[in-house]
Order: sequence, then structure tokens, then C-alpha cells
Amino acid sequence: MKIVTYNIQYWTGMDGVQNPERTIQTILEMNPDILALQEVAHPLPLNGKSALEILCEALGAQYAFAEIWPAGTFSKVPQPMGVALLSRYPIIAYANHRLNHEGPGEIRRLLEARVVLPDDRPLTVYVTHLEWRWEDVRVQQVRSLLQWTTRDRGKPHLLLGDFNTVHPEDVKDFEAQGGNWEEFAAAQPHPDFIQATPHPQALAYVVKAGYVDAFRAVGEGDGRTYTTARPTLRLDYCFADPVLQPTLRRARRWDTELGRTASDHFPLYVDMEL
Repeated sequence: MKIVTYNIQYWTGMDGVQNPERTIQTILEMNPDILALQEVAHPLPLNGKSALEILCEALGAQYAFAEIWPAGTFSKVPQPMGVALLSRYPIIAYANHRLNHEGPGEIRRLLEARVVLPDDRPLTVYVTHLEWRWEDVRVQQVRSLLQWTTRDRGKPHLLLGDFNTVHPEDVKDFEAQGGNWEEFAAAQPHPDFIQATPHPQALAYVVKAGYVDAFRAVGEGDGRTYTTARPTLRLDYCFADPVLQPTLRRARRWDTELGRTASDHFPLYVDMEL
């Protein structure tokens, strides 16, 4: 089973051109069975339908969409924007949960979808896209989403998305190689990623809850997904309940010529054998 999570930057590439056909072609290269998308402008008209519908038809998939930003929030994107899950397996139920936090930052959401695998087993997939500026807000959002996801503890489920933060073990690895994390982070295109804390801590709560980071478990090559122009940060993740760890086969950044232009994020591609 092929799992992909991908921030598609409202169907817009590194050239600033909104080109849903290019995004769709990038996704078709991967041929995913389950696809989590972030920054989805929907419905974006394309050939008499929406881009999301056309992508579903091309994949032979169903979709669920969870709005985060209402229409008109962004001047460049008049459509609502949010996260989506596409599945070649039947989606039998889904819900859009609010992630609570105090202080500054945007309200974010958690899309929960229940799919039925070919052998009739259920699989729950959660999709999210966290606040991009303040780590303390991301910590609160992670703690909020775990109130939903941990209800499925011990059952097959995945947590996918753009978490806009760095895994604490990645920071340790960087420093073990002689790097200065604070200096490095301050030099990034968006240094606000670590504004609230000297070291990112939001994902420590995910790890403490027992989730398996697919890339750290079976990753191949360079896992940094942001930006496609100069990949320096791993922001996109597939977390699996421990019951699924034996099914993980490999994970990698999907790095192709088309993918380097289609968005500011690379997709994360994960193979599972269920």
C-alpha cells in the first residue's frame, strides 16, 4: 500500500503559477493508494469540475475535505483552503476536528477518515497541517489532536501531514554532527519555526504517545522536504500506530524534476505491506 502526504501549496508551483495539472501529474507519478494533502484550494475549477475531483478520477479514489481557511481568507486564493484525504479504498465516515490552542496563531484542523481495506479491515487516517509560526502553539495543537488520535491506540491508524516543525531526534542528530541548531534555524527562510523554544518540542508529544515516525524507522536517503528549492527541513510526516510498525517497508522524499517545481514541499512517500 502506497501512502503519500503532500503540501501542494494551493496547486501552485515554485514559479508562482497555479497549475493544478502539474500537481496532478506529480501525484500520478507516485500512484498512491492513500493520499493526504495540505493547502488544498477547493473547489478550484478545472475543465468543468474541481481539480480535486479530477485528481480523484485519475486515481480511482474517493475524497474527504476539511476546510481550515474560509473563502476570501487569502487574496491570491479566493477558494476555501484546507486538508484532504484521497483513498482508493472506500471512505465510510469522516469528521473535521478543531485543534484548540490559546494565544496567537490560526485555528487549525484535524481531518479524521475511516477507510475499509480490501480484506474488510478498518484503517483510520488522520490528516493535519499545523501553525507555521509559533512552536508553543504547535505544542498545544499536537496535544489537542492526540486527544482524538489516541482513542485508536492499538488499532491500525496513521497520522499524516505538514507539522511545520522539526523532529527532536533530527535536531539531536544535527548537533551530534557539530552543528549549532539555533544558528542554523535562524538562517532558514522561515526562522519563526523555532520562535517559541530554542529546540522544537511539538513532535516530542507524538513520540511520547508511542507513534512510529515512518521515515526514521525505514527512511531512505535525504528526508528533508522543505523547500524544494533548498531542502533543509523535514516538516512532513507519516506517523503510524505501533501495531503497524511491522508493515512499514520504506519511506523516502519523492524527489523528481516535476516535483521540484510543483510545490514548495516535496511529497513524503511511504510503502506499507498490509
